Amino acid sequence: MASSIASVTQLVTLIQAQLGGAASVRERKGRIAPRKVAKDDYVAHKLSGLIQQRVKQIAQDDPQRGRKAFRVFLEAVLLAHFGEALAHDPKFYQVLDDIQSAMENDAASAVMIQSAIGHLLAGG
Repeated sequence: MASSIASVTQLVTLIQAQLGGAASVRERKGRIAPRKVAKDDYVAHKLSGLIQQRVKQIAQDDPQRGRKAFRVFLEAVLLAHFGEALAHDPKFYQVLDDIQSAMENDAASAVMIQSAIGHLLAGG
């Protein structure tokens, strides 16, 4: 299970980097103070645990399990990046639907999604 948490942490870091998070800041500035890196690692690990916990709650026999697992992942990363207050805005979930749909319909993103689903479901 530790390896699946590590995989999810890597996915979180990758998505955060794409959103302009901690990894891209490191690349632009060359380095970050050790305390900032430790905090980023802690947040990513905590987020990974939450994602794994929510994915485990999806029924094993649910035919949409993979898609739902990716949605949990995408939702958690976006809320972590843009603020958890968005969880109370119904428009956020429409935007989430639109993002997931666009990603699923893009061939390159669809490959990444399948890989992410594999990592997400490996521990559940």
